Amino acid sequence: MDKEDALRGTQLFGGLDRAALVELAGMCHRRELARGEMLFSVGEPAEGLFVVLEGEIRAYRVNSQGREQTIHIEHAGATLAEVPVFDDGPYPATAVAETQARLLFLPKASFRQFLLRHPELGLTALKLMARRLRDHAELVDALALQQVGQRVARFLLTEARDHGHRTDDGLVVQFPFSNEELAKRLGSVREVISRSLSRMESVGLISQQAVTGGIRRIVLTDEEKLEHYGE
Repeated sequence: MDKEDALRGTQLFGGLDRAALVELAGMCHRRELARGEMLFSVGEPAEGLFVVLEGEIRAYRVNSQGREQTIHIEHAGATLAEVPVFDDGPYPATAVAETQARLLFLPKASFRQFLLRHPELGLTALKLMARRLRDHAELVDALALQQVGQRVARFLLTEARDHGHRTDDGLVVQFPFSNEELAKRLGSVREVISRSLSRMESVGLISQQAVTGGIRRIVLTDEEKLEHYGE
């Protein structure tokens, strides 16, 4: 995929005309990350924004006790680090490649100059950041007002509905996350996640089966009750 096509596939730049995309593509630099490699760290001076071409990038924060909280996860077509490009602050989170990833990097100064020449892009950027703000508000609500079991139930429902399939036994999903990884995404610890899953299994909401390579087959045996459990 060339740079122009990659930019056209993003929410931020997809509405630009061809001439503008060609101009913007000339400012971008390619980056490749191995799985587990850090893209940037919280507090570092922000040098620009990134476009995800391939792979999965997870943004997270770590508290003083060392507990991780995932802020958001981005895939192909997403952009990262728009906020510090506008407010001149540092990167607000740490970003790491969850898989092998390819990205485009757009320097901050170049992006700002481009924005002055194409002010219509400002409204798109504002809409994108407003959506992120809503997502963060929902995350704060979940962490402050929901028990861990509720967050696990909602996560299972989302994963199963997005990536699973229905069988006579229930809604089935191949679940690639360890309990440790799930804890990082939901702001908890592995032991609490394990207890929450065991409790759901004991009351007949789910069943778990080990498959291969750390992947579990999880069956949502009573989707309706699990949804109530997550409320």
